[in-house]
Formats: sequence, C-alpha cells, structure tokens
Amino acid sequence: MMNIRSVMSLIAAAIGTCMSFSAEALEVNPGDYEQFPSNATIGVLYYQYGRGNEAYVRGSKATSDAKLDANVGIIRLLHVYEIAPGVTVDPQFLLPVGAISTGGVLAPLGSPGGVGDIILATAFKFKLDTKFNDVFAITPYLIAPTGDYDATRSLNFGANRWQGVIQAAYVKHFDPAWSLDLIGDVAFYSDNTRYNSAGIGRLSQNPQFELQAYLRYKINPALEIGGGFGGKIGGNQSFQQVSLRNSQGTTYGRLAVAYFPEPTFQVQAMIGQDLTVENGTKQATFVQLRLAKVFP
Repeated sequence: MMNIRSVMSLIAAAIGTCMSFSAEALEVNPGDYEQFPSNATIGVLYYQYGRGNEAYVRGSKATSDAKLDANVGIIRLLHVYEIAPGVTVDPQFLLPVGAISTGGVLAPLGSPGGVGDIILATAFKFKLDTKFNDVFAITPYLIAPTGDYDATRSLNFGANRWQGVIQAAYVKHFDPAWSLDLIGDVAFYSDNTRYNSAGIGRLSQNPQFELQAYLRYKINPALEIGGGFGGKIGGNQSFQQVSLRNSQGTTYGRLAVAYFPEPTFQVQAMIGQDLTVENGTKQATFVQLRLAKVFP
C-alpha cells in the first residue's frame, strides 16, 4: 500500500510538473476541419472548464481526493488563403490563459494561474472530388516555450520545452446533413532541462498519439449537433533517463451543439468527460463554450 506522499508524487508526475494547457488546445472540435471561406479572417474565443477528483496511477485508482479544477480561456485568430482551386491554407495562432485550483492530496501542488505556451499552426485543406465534397487536411503545429514557468512550482501553465505536432483529418460527407470527422495526430517534445525545484534535471517525453472521431448532423443550415470519442496513448516521461512509467493513455467522450444566430457568427457548446485514465486526474466534467466570428 502506497502512502499519501508516494501517491501525490506519482500523480504529480502523471499530470506533469510541466503541465501545459497548450496540449488541451489541440483537441479538435466537431466541424473544425470543414473548409472556411477564402480570404476570411476568423476570430475565436474559447472558455473551458474541467473538474476531476479521482486520480489514477498506472491504470489503478490511487485516490478519490485529488481535486483538480481548471478554468482556461483561449484566444485564436486565423486567416484563410486559397492557393489553388479547392486548396486553402489557414495560418493561425492560439494563446491559452487561465487558472488551476487544487485540493485534497493535490493541495500541496499549489493553484497557479498564468499564460500558456503560444501555438502556431498552418492548416492545409483539400476539397476532394467526391459526391458531397469531402475534405482532407494536414496541419503542422509548433508550440513555443513562451508560457509562465517556474521550476519551483509543481504546476505551471507553460511547459518550458518545444513541442511539434502533425495532425491529419478526413471529413466524410455522407449527404448534406450527415458528416463524420476523423482526426489523428502525433506530438513530439524537446526536453525540459529545468524540471525540478533546484532548476536542474532533464525531463524527456516519448511521442504521444491521439485519435478523434465525431459524427455530426445538420438539423438546418444554422443548427448542427455532434458527438464522438477520442483517445491518447504514449507520452511516457523519463527524468534523468529513468522512466517515470506514466504513459498518458486516456479515452474521452464529447457532445456538442453549434448554432449560427447569423451567417458570420457561431456559438458552440460542448460537454464531456474522461472515460478511462491510465495516469493522472480523471476529468469527470468538461465544459466548453466557443464564440467564432467570421470577418469576410
């Protein structure tokens, strides 16, 4: 039987001493990979709330007293260029900000707030010659270590390392109402060379893989509902070349509704929760509100 100190140490490693909310920002919303109007500039604001109490270590529940609440806002701006018939490029950036609240056995980890790492991306979208114009897309991401990071803190909004992600997507339109979004990505990480409170020590992380699938139904041109599942595997971390055995295996479910009160303004709400967690805090509640404005 592990004591509370050991459990807390393992949970801290699992959720990451370099916890960064840039990773959450890469989760795709239903409909994100549809092709946007050429030459449009799109501004997006996100609010995300996540809450969990159960913590898992190597697939087993370690405690039900590991409170972790997160309130995160994300600013996103992109512009759409048409570089060839049916081919668009969407350069963009995302910037997360927010606050974490901990309690129970996680209370000693603190409750920081701040700015996350900036995310730079360019989505290449190809309209396919199919009956209902399916879409294939690929997006490279670069996440820069610009966020708040203090090696003396157990939780941070910045990760103090570079991250690269390659994400691919296929949007299948079965008819004008029904669509299926399939998304997969792989993330790569540089080392965090200031991992512990002394400001020394090297944290390494293996590549992490994520898959998502969302089925959408367009009730009318202004209203759409959707839902689906996602999962992550890999991402085991090592400190000073010693494995922490904290692979980031997680599965989750999501339900979403999107509404256009007018043609250039969208409101989207999404709820969900983690279904299984290998290491870390299981998110029992996830809520997201997104506002998107198209500037033609």
